[in-house]
Amino acid sequence: MIAIRQIQKVKSGAVTVTLPSDFDAKQVEIIILPIDEVSGGAQSLQDLLLAAPTLSEDELKEFDKVREWMSQWNVNDF
Repeated sequence: MIAIRQIQKVKSGAVTVTLPSDFDAKQVEIIILPIDEVSGGAQSLQDLLLAAPTLSEDELKEFDKVREWMSQWNVNDF
């Protein structure tokens, strides 16, 4: 089954879907869903990531120590 998904602006109450030349179906189902305006998606993601807390050098060292300690665990010990 071939599916086509597009996000388009509504112009004068209409949308137009241009099908690829290899799309040879004689009948199709069209589902139209409204979407919220999304602006600055990539910038918003970057801002979110940059605002996230970071680990200090001491915290990173402690994390590495705990990870090393946990990697020595054996499932059969539990």
